Amino acid sequence: MPNQTKRTADSLKTKPSRDSLAVALDAINDRWSLHIVRAVAFGASRYTDILRAVGAPRDVLSARLRKLTESGILQPHSPEKGRLAGYELTQKGRDLGRVILVLKRWGDAYREDAVPQVDFIHDVCGEVFVAEVCCQACGEPIKSGEFSVDRTSPGC
Repeated sequence: MPNQTKRTADSLKTKPSRDSLAVALDAINDRWSLHIVRAVAFGASRYTDILRAVGAPRDVLSARLRKLTESGILQPHSPEKGRLAGYELTQKGRDLGRVILVLKRWGDAYREDAVPQVDFIHDVCGEVFVAEVCCQACGEPIKSGEFSVDRTSPGC
């Protein structure tokens, strides 16, 4: 197989190099984190609301909320007039929400027929939108097989 390299016992012991993608994956590398971010993005803010939306065991939810807060994805908000104490997304968390929208598109394409699709409306124009990964330089959507890794970047 031309695209595979021969694996040796030593190559299995080496860890992949640490890069920005690895950092991003580490931030959400458990079963519950993306579900929590999704729940907060959909309006759950109090612990009990998040628990109901996510369904994680209480101890796991507490640990993940702490991890997401420590990593700067969530922040606690204090009770204000008409608002109870809870959590909200930081800018970092809202940016992660954009990644979730791309995952949603993948889920829409490969969901089973019995799984309902949720559409999102772009508030600016009022139309249903589909998240798209585009090239920053030319603006064209990126399709599988249309990109490669810059091997000259540090860590490659």
